[in-house]
Amino acid sequence: MNPPLANTLTNVSESFVLMGFSVVTIAFVVTFFAVFWLYRFVLQLKRECANLTTIVDGNKNDIYGLCSAALTVNESTAMTHEQLHELKQQLTHIVEKISELEQSDFVNNPYNVDIRKIRDGAGVTELMRQSDLSYDEAALLIRLHGGKA
Repeated sequence: MNPPLANTLTNVSESFVLMGFSVVTIAFVVTFFAVFWLYRFVLQLKRECANLTTIVDGNKNDIYGLCSAALTVNESTAMTHEQLHELKQQLTHIVEKISELEQSDFVNNPYNVDIRKIRDGAGVTELMRQSDLSYDEAALLIRLHGGKA
């Protein structure tokens, strides 16, 4: 009786060993495919990371260029503002000079009152009588400043 029991135990042991070996083999194959899939996934992530790094570097360079251009525009605007301020001061000075010249011309020109009379419609005889001008002077002033001789 002993041999068939030993034979049965040997068969059961061999079955367990064979089942264990099968389980280990299946586990090894599943682990191999999982490692292979993870390796491919890591390679894909590395490629995407490299692409993103390139994009970020390009954006960083663009932002640097924009900041540099903004600084240049800001400096140019400040310089233009200063030039406009200087031109405004010069223009104010010129206007003051013109005003002074006009006033001095009005004071220094004895015919200014006569010219106003001509523009208001005065004739030759009226100018001769009111301003003590000769006929030729009155006629010339009227021809030059808009009246009729």
